[in-house]
Amino acid sequence: MEIKGEDYHVHYNSAKNAIEFSGTLRLRDSAEYQNLSDLLQTVYNNASSELVLDFKNLQFLNSSGINTISKFIITARKSARVQIKILGNNEVSWQQKSLRNLQKLWSSVQIQLD
Repeated sequence: MEIKGEDYHVHYNSAKNAIEFSGTLRLRDSAEYQNLSDLLQTVYNNASSELVLDFKNLQFLNSSGINTISKFIITARKSARVQIKILGNNEVSWQQKSLRNLQKLWSSVQIQLD
């Protein structure tokens, strides 16, 4: 499962049970992010114990994208069936603030910024 755009790539790595993001993701609104939302939910529904969201190679995510990820975290929190682990890059400025805010939505989310 993957989503590709001109400047971004989102790929489900089944060996790592991780959704890996790369590039620059700046779609216009939630309707344009629907494919990403569907991918997140499908992978979550099929995960057994832990799901990793790997943002280390994502240089930019706009507010509509952050909103999509936030909604996914809130939905996952409701079932609390699978542990969410978020990997980020401490050198990418948007990740320092925005990824930590996801933990405010669900305190069980693990955040690792390298």
